[in-house]
Amino acid sequence: MNIKKLLSLLLAVLLILSLAACSAQGGDKTQSGDESYSADAAFTFSDSGIKATGSSDGYEIDGTHLTIESSGTYSLSGSCSGGSVEVIKGTTGVTLILNGLELDSSDTAPISCNKSTEVTIIAADGSVNALSDSAENNDDEYPENENAENAVIKCKDGSIVTLCGTGTINITANGKNGIKSGATTDAEGEATLTIKELTLNISAPVNDAINAEQLLNIESGTLNISAADDAVHCDLVLNIGADGTDGPTIDISECYEGLEAAELNVLSGNISILSSEDCMNAASSDLSNYDLSMNISGGTINAYSSEGDGFDSNGDLNISGGIIAVWTANRADNQPLDADGTLNISGGTVLAAGASNGMGLSINAEQAYVTFSASGQLISKGDVASIKSAGGSDLFSAAASCDASFVFFSSPELDSGSSYSLYAGDSSAAASTAQTGTASAGGNMGGGMQPGAAPDGGSGKFGGDRPTGTPPEKPRQA
Repeated sequence: MNIKKLLSLLLAVLLILSLAACSAQGGDKTQSGDESYSADAAFTFSDSGIKATGSSDGYEIDGTHLTIESSGTYSLSGSCSGGSVEVIKGTTGVTLILNGLELDSSDTAPISCNKSTEVTIIAADGSVNALSDSAENNDDEYPENENAENAVIKCKDGSIVTLCGTGTINITANGKNGIKSGATTDAEGEATLTIKELTLNISAPVNDAINAEQLLNIESGTLNISAADDAVHCDLVLNIGADGTDGPTIDISECYEGLEAAELNVLSGNISILSSEDCMNAASSDLSNYDLSMNISGGTINAYSSEGDGFDSNGDLNISGGIIAVWTANRADNQPLDADGTLNISGGTVLAAGASNGMGLSINAEQAYVTFSASGQLISKGDVASIKSAGGSDLFSAAASCDASFVFFSSPELDSGSSYSLYAGDSSAAASTAQTGTASAGGNMGGGMQPGAAPDGGSGKFGGDRPTGTPPEKPRQA
């Protein structure tokens, strides 16, 4: 076989593998989007048991508990209180098609993917699926419960799991987490969790909605999240969207922190966050000598924090693209943009505003930026905040999610050395001059002048409320 034929064969194999994550083959047909999936076995859950049809014998049924023991495509439907599905350790090539499945598990996870498994979970086209657990699925609170998995969908160490399809999965996590993904280990292998295409609604009133230990990719789809702690947490790398794609729509209506990872990458998507603490956080309490970073290269982000920072990186904060509006209500050592390293801006459109009187960080700006600050209030909650050129042209506008006495703005439309104005509705609030280059930490970055008054650098205490109501409106770029 010559080299050209070998390369063609390899490319064909890679193409088949890349398309396989949300496809399956076998007997009973199930529709999902434009794909038709054939199941090797179909299972219908009820409170009295599980009915099975199909040719496969790679499973076991024990009451209302289903164990998958071999590769294949399995269709799941029906409604069951106390039902659960488990893929045993080391089983690969498993596809679970959820087609109108309702499982309310009492003391364990409704779906468990054990160590070193490879599982694709598909929400069938048009289907609505509901998964929930009880408070007992939490071994912190119920240490005597040997079945506790601490999540509604549990993906253990070394598991490679993809959630996809064109249906809906509703998750209610009464135990601890909504979805939990494990770690990469020498013994169990690589662990990843990928979410794409489907509609995923998660209510997590106890802890995190999504918690991953290794690699978490949210490529596309629609996610609606409410969480007591983090909406999306990853111990290592979290990727949102991908270059050249629309990315996911993520609406976080309530959380302590919104998106958190040691390395947080936003490449595309439409993200809305209401948080009581940091909206986005690049941090880790477990890693040492790790290059913590937050990297935003695309997408639209609308974020509001009532008590914390907007974007907080314990390393560098790098912005090279995207459209961003971030608001922070609390003055007490909380800022719209915060970095222990350097804020690097080389692209994108960013409006960061808050009740604090500046941002005490180091900045390296290849792209021009302008700041406006005052001891008093520049913008009131509900105002339309606009940035205008000296000639009166609108460059950007966004509805204010809170009162603000400091505004930072950067855009490709700014020219270093030119003057720009901040407007609150139809009224001019301040004017300032754009600049590029570097600025050092400790200066409490501020600038601009209110009409008829000079900023005096005053500060004060402000107790922000927990976020309620509607998320920040999508900013408009003129």
